[in-house]
Amino acid sequence: MAKITAPLTNTQVKQAKNTDKPYKLSDGGGLYLYISSTGTKSWRFDYTRPFTKKRATLTFGQYPEISLAGARTIRAEYRALLAIDIDPADKIRDEARQQRLKQNNTFEIVAAEYIERQTHLSQDTIDHKARYAMYLSQHLGRMPISDIKPIDVLDACRKVEKQGYLETAKKMRSLAGQVFRYAVQTARCERDVTQDLKGALKPPEVKHYPAITDPEEFAILLRAIDDYDGMFETRIAIKIIPHLFVRSGELRNALWEDFDFDARTWTFTPRKTKRKTGVSLIVPLSDQVYDLFKQLEPHKRSDFVFPSLHSTIRPMSENTLGQALKRLGFSGEQHTVHGFRASARTMLVERLKYDESLVEMQLGHNVRDMHGRAYNRTVFLDERREMMQTWSNYLDELKSSV
Repeated sequence: MAKITAPLTNTQVKQAKNTDKPYKLSDGGGLYLYISSTGTKSWRFDYTRPFTKKRATLTFGQYPEISLAGARTIRAEYRALLAIDIDPADKIRDEARQQRLKQNNTFEIVAAEYIERQTHLSQDTIDHKARYAMYLSQHLGRMPISDIKPIDVLDACRKVEKQGYLETAKKMRSLAGQVFRYAVQTARCERDVTQDLKGALKPPEVKHYPAITDPEEFAILLRAIDDYDGMFETRIAIKIIPHLFVRSGELRNALWEDFDFDARTWTFTPRKTKRKTGVSLIVPLSDQVYDLFKQLEPHKRSDFVFPSLHSTIRPMSENTLGQALKRLGFSGEQHTVHGFRASARTMLVERLKYDESLVEMQLGHNVRDMHGRAYNRTVFLDERREMMQTWSNYLDELKSSV
């Protein structure tokens, strides 16, 4: 007949004293309290491994941190595992491994890994993503990405939203979604929880970029630009952009390798449509613009035409041209760098009577033919070359009128 062990009592456990040699007090079912010679009391569980049939011991905590009742609960969990041929030691190791994986897959770590892989994007875009990731990480950074719930992301975004930065909150949610989708692809979490947040944030107001479209006022701006006395590369950039009316980021990220000075063209893929179409935009260089680039060429110090003042591997800061306009006395409420696009669009169509579709094509916008098909941005090059030269001549005329 099997020996029946009387269960321990709380008093026995509490009053157990150390002796010269360690000993144990059994509670039955494999559970016992081990009392070392120094007086440390630890809970242990003896059992037979399901497949090897070898005896094994698990130590799972000390008394009084784990009470007698708590120890019995753990014993019950272990015995339940053994009943279905699962070794408790294997289960503990698996859980510890999963916990380590979680700790190494926090939102901050996964976001940094995702951004590091976006080498196909411009440095400006990467910097923006890193900034949004930093904002999110202030709330989510140390959380295992698999544990993050929709409300966690929403709380992080609303913290920024409450400060009035609606566009930033929207971009944060968008980046969080990109990070979660990457985490799903790399088996770090099951789903993109930001999908549950559609409509949860306030929509940002439509942003209109102030632009001077009156020729007389624009002439004053052009004359001021001619008199700008800032850094040499900034002087060239601020003179070029009214002629080319490309986006600020496109000019700042321009690469020397994209220019064909014999053909007098600059060919690049606009960032805003790079993923959607991948179609390049050809920008004809007028005589005036060609001369400005040739002034800059002897001073070339980077693959970027307009590198950062502090690093040759980064483009000019996104604030540089805007700050130049402010120094000239044109605040963001009067005219912005992006506003040169609206200025050109308005005056080319209204003053110089160019076809609107030709102007839109040169702006890098999708223009459709009578059948609804989008024109390739490489077509009508001769017409656009003539338009760009006429535009530069018109700007010179405006300047000379002041």
